[in-house]
Amino acid sequence: MTSFFVSYNRADKAWAEWIAWILEEAGHTAVIQAWDFRPGGNFVLDMQRAAAETDKTLMVLSQDYLKSAFTQPEWAAAFAKDPIGSERQLMPVRVQECQPDALLGTIVYVDLVGLEEEAAQQAILNALLERAKPGSKPAFPISNQPKPPRKPPVFPAAKPQDFQELGIARPLEMETLEPAEALAFLWRRSGQGESSAQPPAEENAEIEAAKELAEELGYLPLALEQA
Repeated sequence: MTSFFVSYNRADKAWAEWIAWILEEAGHTAVIQAWDFRPGGNFVLDMQRAAAETDKTLMVLSQDYLKSAFTQPEWAAAFAKDPIGSERQLMPVRVQECQPDALLGTIVYVDLVGLEEEAAQQAILNALLERAKPGSKPAFPISNQPKPPRKPPVFPAAKPQDFQELGIARPLEMETLEPAEALAFLWRRSGQGESSAQPPAEENAEIEAAKELAEELGYLPLALEQA
């Protein structure tokens, strides 16, 4: 298990004791002035041993802590041993709204501000883990974006052309057959024209189909009639 030196300002003594209790309840060791610096001892030497002989220094981070001149050597000793944070020897725990700056501003802190006791305890225990990987597979992320409506395919002849993509400066102008001529052309090409060059006057399914096709094809270029 890990040993911690709990560094705090006297204004945050209640927080320091609560955090030290959580650490020891989880099986770790905590060295804290309120419990371990006893009458008859040498305060400076006790502080030296706490900083030198523990694995990590846990800072009870508050505005009072940042303003205090006496707490600075405590965290500075841990920072000097692990300046790039690879061993996580300095662990700030923020218990009050404050903004660490300079060297302290580069260290990720545990934020207890605004948390209830159970959530705060869990935040501390989570910070002690090497990784924050969850114990179960994360849920598959479902997009909240609505799917675009599916549209039926557009008939190719009716699809507008992008003439710039085709390298054409402007659309080609084609002379088309009159609607009646286009209908007659399709009538003849369908094989019905053997009996008559023009479709019969009465409406039937074949004539309606020919009309719809002629309209979809833009009533056909005049060149088709001449082909």
